[in-house]
Amino acid sequence: MDRMTEIPGDRTAAKFAYAAAGLGVVGVASLGAMYAVEVPKGGPFVFGTINDAVGGVFSLAVIPVILQIHRRIPPGRAADAGKWLVPAACAAGSASSFLLIARKLEYKPSTAISLAAMTVQGGWLLLANRALLSSKGYPEDLARLGTAIGAGLLGALPVAGLAFAEQLPAWLRRGVGGAGVTVMAVAWTAWPYWYFLAGRHLSHVPAGKRTRRFRPLRPTG
Repeated sequence: MDRMTEIPGDRTAAKFAYAAAGLGVVGVASLGAMYAVEVPKGGPFVFGTINDAVGGVFSLAVIPVILQIHRRIPPGRAADAGKWLVPAACAAGSASSFLLIARKLEYKPSTAISLAAMTVQGGWLLLANRALLSSKGYPEDLARLGTAIGAGLLGALPVAGLAFAEQLPAWLRRGVGGAGVTVMAVAWTAWPYWYFLAGRHLSHVPAGKRTRRFRPLRPTG
């Protein structure tokens, strides 16, 4: 496994990356369960509430990881702006989720804020990993996966919106819009794996190394 050149804060960020990966898996599963079980019945949206809560925590857990990866991007105006824009978008997306749970924000504006935050994160994944793809000490597998996920999210999001435009013909909504939803779902599902890989690389533990050391038993007699 290629490993990043270690800099201060990597191991702490790795813990947040692993947490984000686990939360992301729960988020994907709860969202799938909501659309498979609760949406056809019109509720009650228990899985939906779980998804909102997990999504709110996920958006906060990724901030240390994003900032730590961002430290490896060559400095510049765009990089400096992204350092503040992306965490702010994550915080806004988290707040919208918790406000929705607390019934202080309606579903539509909360969804709009969450989608905007996801778009910003997708843009960061694409641009940051493209910038780091040829950098020494940055793993190629992590860069390529992040670039693919970011491109998938940004490219599929507007196309997926066609599936929910009721004024459009059914063939367009189901065909083109459905394809956008599929690509977006694949990118969304792969997102937690990117954080898992980031955690592995940031932890600087070689693949195959034992996580526990067993001491030999001492003779009792």
